[in-house]
Amino acid sequence: LTAINLLRRGEKGPFSYSVTLVDVGVDYGALDDLSKKRSWMIGLSSHGLRALRRVPGLYEDYVSKVGVAIERNITYLGGKSFGSGTPGSLETYVVDRNFIVASMARYLNDQFLSSGRLKLMYRHRLLLVDPDQRRVLVRSDPELGGGESYVGYDLLVGCDGVRSSVRAALVSSHRDFDCSISDIFTAFRSVHIERPEQLEANDLAVLPQCLPKINGIALPETGGQINLAMGYNLDASCDAALHSTDPEEVAAYLQATWKAFPLPWDDFARQWVAQPWSSTGQVHCNFYHSDRLQLLIMGDAAHATSPSIGQGMNTALDDAAALDLLMDKHSGDLGEVLPAFSAERVKEGNALTDIAFYAYSYSTTQVLAITLSQLIQNRLASWFPSLVSPEPLTEVARGGKLSVAYDRLTKMGRLPAVRTVNDRARRAHFEKTKGWLWQMILAGSARVAAAFMAASRR
Repeated sequence: LTAINLLRRGEKGPFSYSVTLVDVGVDYGALDDLSKKRSWMIGLSSHGLRALRRVPGLYEDYVSKVGVAIERNITYLGGKSFGSGTPGSLETYVVDRNFIVASMARYLNDQFLSSGRLKLMYRHRLLLVDPDQRRVLVRSDPELGGGESYVGYDLLVGCDGVRSSVRAALVSSHRDFDCSISDIFTAFRSVHIERPEQLEANDLAVLPQCLPKINGIALPETGGQINLAMGYNLDASCDAALHSTDPEEVAAYLQATWKAFPLPWDDFARQWVAQPWSSTGQVHCNFYHSDRLQLLIMGDAAHATSPSIGQGMNTALDDAAALDLLMDKHSGDLGEVLPAFSAERVKEGNALTDIAFYAYSYSTTQVLAITLSQLIQNRLASWFPSLVSPEPLTEVARGGKLSVAYDRLTKMGRLPAVRTVNDRARRAHFEKTKGWLWQMILAGSARVAAAFMAASRR
């Protein structure tokens, strides 16, 4: 999206930009059949949809063709469901992550590939940033020869994910750059199955504690399917049957314990055992730009997050739109644009990662209490809109700022309460798995034993 916005600037002002796009993957925009490229479904809400719609025809003619609009949200507590229609002001569109990438890549190719201002370097890996020469070193895929070359730049935009090489240049060049990377403390798996008859084609189902120590979400897909993702917190692993490599054992376990709605047990189990447990990282940074290096970072490179609130790609797309608006505001003056980007987006990125990590608790009791309070608050807000505000995360989905939601959730006491529970659990898990706590216990036991023997001798 940033490449599209920069290339369109020639249409909006006196300056035109040439763009070199470096990506380690293939050009999804050139693929005719995406059916074998399914990954996992993501929700596009107001932030992401607004960013896409700023580009004429991008959403209407490309992105909207590959996803499903959400009309009803359902929460399952065991076998009981609590459903509600999506308010008119709350637009949510669900699409496979790879399909939306393909849609934007097709638009980019269709509109700009013949312009002479777009150079595509797919299947190339960015290795490092040369800060003195303002260039990057890239290496092609071995099938393309594996050669290395330098690419110069006037502006470098790092959208290169959790392990960003562009962000590494900030680490090495700015002593005041503060960055942390950690996992989301969750392992999950995702399957694509036939939609159960209990769910309509446009239903989104949230499934807290759908299995012992497991939370899940079911997102609609095209073709009469759903993407069912489920995961557990690392300090409380799910039952052993879900770690089994035997599909029959997994299917039997599901039939005995799953309550929400019938599943195609055998198909689910075959897909489940054919994949490893997945996880992802989260990133916090105190600024997103460098005047000295003439670069900025956005998306996962700046604020990778847990998928728990479904705002990761929405915030990344909003980053791209924010940069474009700042380019308009400051007439393309990068000396003004880059620090303004950090000033505007750092609070949103850090609010995103904190809300996503602390909006839901590792305590089963606390999860159920929060879920019920959300349902009650949203119901009261629909009955008495002048008296009760909607739940803060609902406001985010409607286009509200994450930083505002963070402030509200903090003042409500929810984030501090969950932070206490989650941080304690994470710390205890680290101590236990790394042997630290065990060594402390042994050391303490040795002192007690020594004192006891000394007392016995006396």
